[in-house]
Amino acid sequence: MTENPESDLVPFELKTQTLPNGYKVTYRNDCELEVIYDDLFRKNVYFFEANSREPFIIDCGGHIGLAVLYFKSLYPHARILSFEPNPETFALLQKNIAQNDLRGVEAMNMALTRDGKKDAILYVGENFLQAWDSTDTVEPNLWVNMHEYRGIPVRSTRLSPYINQRVDFLKLDIEGSEVAVVDELDGKLAAVAALTLEYHQNPANLAEGKLQKIIEKLSGSGFRCEIFHEAESVALHQLPTDPVFQLIVRATR
Repeated sequence: MTENPESDLVPFELKTQTLPNGYKVTYRNDCELEVIYDDLFRKNVYFFEANSREPFIIDCGGHIGLAVLYFKSLYPHARILSFEPNPETFALLQKNIAQNDLRGVEAMNMALTRDGKKDAILYVGENFLQAWDSTDTVEPNLWVNMHEYRGIPVRSTRLSPYINQRVDFLKLDIEGSEVAVVDELDGKLAAVAALTLEYHQNPANLAEGKLQKIIEKLSGSGFRCEIFHEAESVALHQLPTDPVFQLIVRATR
């Protein structure tokens, strides 16, 4: 990726790069960009096969828009609804949508919660420019280094009111809120053709059996679920004994 700084972004120490596929992306953290780009465009973590030229995609955890760019590279005519709670990150999401002249994309500056209260507390890295803002979370005990985070008020909503038609693909990368959102969707899951979620295991949700609850909920809604740990398909009984790890759960019909 070739770097191409823009002078008007210097006060905020932002950078702009042109990706190998020609998209331009404005961002803060080089390492974070590389890791997310690798997951999306090289490992194809969120690949899905659509039955339409214009699939409807809901992107929960929009971050700076790399997933939106990925989905548009797969399906240029896709209609995308993206949720990103952090106001600063949301501004980059909007910029990356605009500077790539993407059509059919709506971005919402909201966190997704079970009850959809007006405000939620989002925990963000203390150092805005250096922190990995893709790790922002509304779960106060998700990470072992939560002492390095600070809470900011953000708007929140429930996801279910936005599902009033077939959803060809649902992406859930919402840092610990997966169980709450999947539970809140309830009967609306029937409208979802496929989904992929990122799941972070820690001692608390391991003790509560949250992963098993997600799998049971999805299976009960007619999905076939496959769990991936470090890119390898695994069964629940094959998961690491270490209570802290990351998984990808793919659910298809």
